[in-house]
Amino acid sequence: MMKNIVLAFSAVVIFAAPSSARAVEPAAAPAAALGKLPLPDGPVVFLVEDVPAFEKALSGGIRKAVTGKLPESDPVGAAWRRTRVGSKLDSQWQLFASDIPLTWSQISALKPSAFGMTLLAAGDLEAVLVVRTALAQLPVPLPNGTQKTYKGYAYQLVTRGAGDDRNLERRMGLAWCRAGRHLFLATSERSLLAALDVQAGQGGFSSMVGGFAQLRLNLDALRKDLYFKREFLFDEGTQGPATGILLAGLELEGNRLVEVRKGTGEGRAPGATWPVAQRNVRAAGWEPDGKRLWSAFWRAVLDPVPNPSDRPVAAVKVLPSFSEAAESRYLVDLRQPVSAGTDAGGEGEIPAWKDLIKTAAPDGFGWEVTRDGYPRFALRQPPAFDKGFVDLSIKTLSRRSGMTPKDDGGTLRVGPGLAGLAYKRKGGFLWVGLRGEDLTDCPEPSGTPDLVRWGYLNLSDASLEREAWRRAEGAFSPEYTRPFSDRILGLLGWAPSLETISSERKRSGDTFTERVTFTFSETAGAKKPSSPPAPAPAAPKK
Repeated sequence: MMKNIVLAFSAVVIFAAPSSARAVEPAAAPAAALGKLPLPDGPVVFLVEDVPAFEKALSGGIRKAVTGKLPESDPVGAAWRRTRVGSKLDSQWQLFASDIPLTWSQISALKPSAFGMTLLAAGDLEAVLVVRTALAQLPVPLPNGTQKTYKGYAYQLVTRGAGDDRNLERRMGLAWCRAGRHLFLATSERSLLAALDVQAGQGGFSSMVGGFAQLRLNLDALRKDLYFKREFLFDEGTQGPATGILLAGLELEGNRLVEVRKGTGEGRAPGATWPVAQRNVRAAGWEPDGKRLWSAFWRAVLDPVPNPSDRPVAAVKVLPSFSEAAESRYLVDLRQPVSAGTDAGGEGEIPAWKDLIKTAAPDGFGWEVTRDGYPRFALRQPPAFDKGFVDLSIKTLSRRSGMTPKDDGGTLRVGPGLAGLAYKRKGGFLWVGLRGEDLTDCPEPSGTPDLVRWGYLNLSDASLEREAWRRAEGAFSPEYTRPFSDRILGLLGWAPSLETISSERKRSGDTFTERVTFTFSETAGAKKPSSPPAPAPAAPKK
């Protein structure tokens, strides 16, 4: 259970069932009224004060995961185990489970009125779980160890962990204590004593941000953690603008599940917004980091191939002379390595594009993906920007097609009916795409004084490309991590009734509030994911 509690907050967001989201009733007595949960401070603090709401929100794959019933063949679990974090945690969990096979079923049997966990050190897997229960006798058998006493509390040290001795091969140990209404389960003696210090001082956490499940992240501490910096897959976690403390909480609003995030360190300029409803849009958003435009624009529009070369101009070499017998007439000498330098090809117009893109999105850019998968970008630039943009586009298309494209009313064509790039001016914005028909319904974006970024994703449309996502980052392999493919497939498979995901981050001074909304279909289970194709039969052995 402890390995899954860390993931439960984000997983409940994605995998909660719409029927349970509508049916949740408030707890009879708020846990906050019973006092703080004695959790020590740490880089990550997870808190659930409305256990009935949390219980009803658990469904699908996440319920199987936290109850230990997730099959080995599940794609999300398999993807998790292929990561370095997942493989390490999975092996350590086997050792921890040999001491106490703890799952959500055992936690729920304790009839908790609140529970939470603090992660003190990611690299040492050092954490402490605190469960508030009124039961006089616990239904969960706890292993005996060496009995010790600390500040008047008797506790059991079953196995030492890396938090006690970093030389130990075992990272997750086990120490536990029953103190009043609280049961403490820790992966090290040190973390247990830290929690008992909080218990003795009557400190801890309660009602950090609101919602039935809450999360507190110390971003400064996490970004100093070498383990976190090395293993986190995306730049947002290690290089984003937010600093200090980030708080997040889950709330239920009808058939929607809303995650509210609050933090500091947001100093980026306001973005722009435009309507996406009733338009040919699968995904859209405003990206406030203009540095990301070049990579996205290059691969989506300029050179729409999986791995475009940064030296796209073919190398030119003088043909060998027939008058010199010492020179190879076959152009290739197998005895010599391929030469570098000028033979690697030329950059062509790529440096000029990089310079232009740097000025194109100093405060961010807009983007959309149509329902049939075509990309388009919204660049906040005045009309004077257009000429330089079109001139460079002509150079790129000339290189790619071998001919000078024709500008047909905003569409650069490289042949009859063959569009290479399209652009359309809408007020202070230039929309750019691959085809003219993709820009027909593009509206004029409008600036907003406090909206920094936003995003929208229609899962109903994305599910149509399930098979494409299976191949997007290579074939499935136990030795290979697919950061996007496996997560998208997991999202589509574990949340078949999830229809849309949308987010908005608004800034006020140096602080921000972000709402991420997950909207489910009105009828739970109305949409069922298609079954994955059966594996091809193995060839008979000869």
